[in-house]
Amino acid sequence: MILKIADILKNLPWSFNSTAELPWLERSQAEKSLQKARQQRRISEREYQLLDHWRELGYCIVKDLIPATAIDNLVAELADLFFLESAIPGLRIEGIQAENLPASLSHDQVLALDIEQRKALVNSIWRLHGFHEISPAAQAIFDNQNLKDLVNLIIGKSCEPRYSINFLHGTEQGLHEDMAVFYVHPANHLVGVWIALEDISADAGPLIFYPKSHKNIKVTDFFPDYPAVNLKNITAAQIPQYQDYVNQRAQNYDCQSFTAKKGEILLWHGMLIHGGGKINNTLLTRKSMVIHFIAEGGDYNDRALGPFNW
Repeated sequence: MILKIADILKNLPWSFNSTAELPWLERSQAEKSLQKARQQRRISEREYQLLDHWRELGYCIVKDLIPATAIDNLVAELADLFFLESAIPGLRIEGIQAENLPASLSHDQVLALDIEQRKALVNSIWRLHGFHEISPAAQAIFDNQNLKDLVNLIIGKSCEPRYSINFLHGTEQGLHEDMAVFYVHPANHLVGVWIALEDISADAGPLIFYPKSHKNIKVTDFFPDYPAVNLKNITAAQIPQYQDYVNQRAQNYDCQSFTAKKGEILLWHGMLIHGGGKINNTLLTRKSMVIHFIAEGGDYNDRALGPFNW
């Protein structure tokens, strides 16, 4: 069942034009506001449970927001990507972890490889940034209105999808908080969205996350000059310091793995600690799409000054 979030937005007891520094689910009266909305039947029991789960644990899981056909179309495009007859202008494959290849290649450089090299590359770790700008199938998911309505409901402001990443395999990415890699103001007006494009095995390096790690923490605790400075433009010496800081915080919480079914979606708070789980079977894929939503006017990326670490 698809949530009728667009209808809910019209009847909620809080303003979606608030200039408050924190999203409404992080304000002191959030729990009472939620209970009142449920009592007055402005939200259903299902919506109440969804929002209260986010408020308390920093994430929620939904399904049936994105049509299966949209997912199938994107998976088909990704399967053909390295075997097309002509290159897609502007497309780059990033984060490559394949023997004797650089970490980043343009699509025409990939297609110039011999067929065996391309087959090996497909079965290695890599990612695509901004594929929605090139692929109609990815754009259909990126622009999904049900997903946008849900994010708006969580944040309490109008939000927009800003960035996307597509993966074929797990990444074993280190633990981090998304607020540390995006420049967002006001604080925490950011939602990460992880969409399973297939059933995900526990051996494929699933997404891991730490419920409640978003609480009692501010991005300025480590980055006092945020949003001008974050992990992308701190000094090189501070990067391992940040990693130690996050790893130590994570020890205070239980770790969960998102071994999702196709079409399931994990939405998480910008300060929730998460990363890539260990890949136990390199033959398994972990087809997924990540979208980051930011409140309208809240993306400060263009205001950040380098030099940048990546």
